[in-house]
Amino acid sequence: MSGTLILFRHSLRRHRALLGGACALLFAFQILLILVARGLEETGGFAQIDALIPDFVKQWVNVFTPTFSGMVSFAYSHPVVLVALIAIAIAIGTEPAGEVESGFVDLLMARPVSRGSAVDRSAGALVAATAAAVSTMMLGTWIGLLLLAPATTRGPDPRVILSLAANLALVVLAWGGIALAIGSLSRRRAAAAGAAGLLVLAMFLLDLLGRLWEPTHQLSRLSPFHYFSPFRLIGGTPLAGRDVAVLGAIALAGFAVARIGYARRDL
Repeated sequence: MSGTLILFRHSLRRHRALLGGACALLFAFQILLILVARGLEETGGFAQIDALIPDFVKQWVNVFTPTFSGMVSFAYSHPVVLVALIAIAIAIGTEPAGEVESGFVDLLMARPVSRGSAVDRSAGALVAATAAAVSTMMLGTWIGLLLLAPATTRGPDPRVILSLAANLALVVLAWGGIALAIGSLSRRRAAAAGAAGLLVLAMFLLDLLGRLWEPTHQLSRLSPFHYFSPFRLIGGTPLAGRDVAVLGAIALAGFAVARIGYARRDL
């Protein structure tokens, strides 16, 4: 068995409690959200919610008229879900820094394993964890709709769900790549995670500013969140190839920087 595969399995075992708990919560969140949407649909609550949303807010975020299918789809852009998945990506991405800090890297380098294997392992774990979490969300959506959707209500288009899931996975992987690049160049995991977290906050605020203030719109293109467009997808707009390309490029660039930096650094 190759060194990368052994390290990959070790990494998944190391994070199994975090990932397993997150997947369980995401699955339960999907079921509960569909249950709430069913209650609102049956009581006419969506019409009341639509009346409370100011027109300028609808224009700002391109919000559709609140509906059962819209609320189910909104789970893939919910701030809590987004923050949780990015936090998991940062935890996995800063793994190389944790191994340097704990001294585990000394044991690792004493084995016939290349330095690149440590980074490849973490990159593989990021992809696997993101795929598992997003797939669990989609499973919760399909099961919830099958068991709880009102018979007279149309659920979200499967293509919309797939587009939302893909966009969510890509933005999480983009931040995972950035976290891995930072973690591969750091000696302390807390410092690496803190730097990645602050960067996430800064880029979120930059994207928000770009949406609110036109002069900063071009500058906001530097933020990965600029290419995360769930409201347009919920409204029926197809996932833009540009968004896929940019987020994928950010993730790959992060992995490349991590591999090069980890290979050249002093361990």
